[in-house]
Formats: sequence, structure tokens, C-alpha cells
Amino acid sequence: MVALHGITANGGAMTELARPLAEKGWQVLAPDMRGHGESTRANGDFSFDSLLADMAESLPAECDVLLGHSFGGTLAQLGVLRGIFRPRALLLEDPVSHFADKATPKAMLDWDEANIPLTVEGILTLNPGWSELDAAWKLLSLKQISFDDARSAFSGNAPWDLRDDAARFVAMLPTVWVLPENSRFVPDADVARLRQEAGEEAVVVVPGVGHSIHRDATARFVEIVEHLSKGR
Repeated sequence: MVALHGITANGGAMTELARPLAEKGWQVLAPDMRGHGESTRANGDFSFDSLLADMAESLPAECDVLLGHSFGGTLAQLGVLRGIFRPRALLLEDPVSHFADKATPKAMLDWDEANIPLTVEGILTLNPGWSELDAAWKLLSLKQISFDDARSAFSGNAPWDLRDDAARFVAMLPTVWVLPENSRFVPDADVARLRQEAGEEAVVVVPGVGHSIHRDATARFVEIVEHLSKGR
């Protein structure tokens, strides 16, 4: 599996998922995105072209499952469409497939910068389904990131709209969207459209979870990965 984390996170966001997968024989590659984790700012360019060029240079094009979470789901979709990734299956976890303007993603990150607590205890209060290690990784990622860099990536690339490509992905390779019941990135109307255009089996809604489904319901997420890797 190649696992792409979301905005302001780092590769450690996949640690608690990678452990049970490794026990089942998987190898999980979870890189730090440019400007995140231990990666450098490079030349300060956070365009889609540069983010994807990093991945083309550093990651294998072929894998059993390509996982993209949140903004990582945006990059996973673009990477498949551009031929950078040629996975056997694609897993999109509450992906950011659409922003109509730059103001919306900027406002989201402005709120995060002002409100996310910078303690493990505070992060666990916001995310009670996470492990303490998940919270520690999130805290580390927040200390590593520059929110200005994050805004350059998240808002600077907007607007974008990948919703029209859903049926294309399903025609290309086994693809599953894993979503919480209430997603701020995939509203109910888009879920209905996904079911219609990609098919019912391509959409898995997990109850009682937040945006990081692989952290809130790790065992269920592992089941989804294994089912998808076997061709659904």
C-alpha cells in the first residue's frame, strides 16, 4: 500500500493502520508530503504539479492499493488520472474532490490553526476514537507544519472538481470511497451522485466515525482494504 496523508498531517498518521496491515503481510509506504513532516519546503512551490512530481520521484508507480486520505485523496485521484500511479485498486478516504473557491479551504485551515489544541490530551478530546499514539503523531505534525505552506497547497490549488471522474475511476480499476456519515468534504448530494455514477458497492459509509476513519475504526478499515485488494 502507498498511503497519502491529508493536509497538515504527516506519514505517521498512517502508523496505527499500518501496524495491523503489516501483521497481515502488507508493506505500507506512507511518505511525508512536501512541507509536511520531515520533508523540506523544497522551493516553496506547493502546486499540484510539484506535489505530484515529488511522489513520482519517490514512490513506486505500481502498488496493490493506493490510499488517499482527505487532501491525499485529491492527490491520489490526480496521480491516477495523470498516470503517475498505476495501482491495482484505489481507496479514497473522505477525499477532498471539490472546492469551488479558494476562500473555503483557507477558512478551514485558519480555524484549525486557531483552534486545534497543541496537547495530546486536547487532541484526544476532539478525537475520542483515536489512540494516544495517533494524537501524538497529530501533535508532532502540527509542530512540523507551517500553516502558510499548508494554505499554499490547500487553498492555492483551488478551485478544483474531480467529481465528474468518479465513473472513470471505477471503469479503470477497483475503486472505493470510504466516508463518514457526516462529511464536510463529501456532502449528502455528492454521496448520492457517487452511488449513482460509481455504483453502490463503490461507496462505504462507516457509522460513528469522523474524518479520519482509519483512526476511528481501524479494524473496520483494515477489512475494507483487504476486501478491496481482492477485487471486491
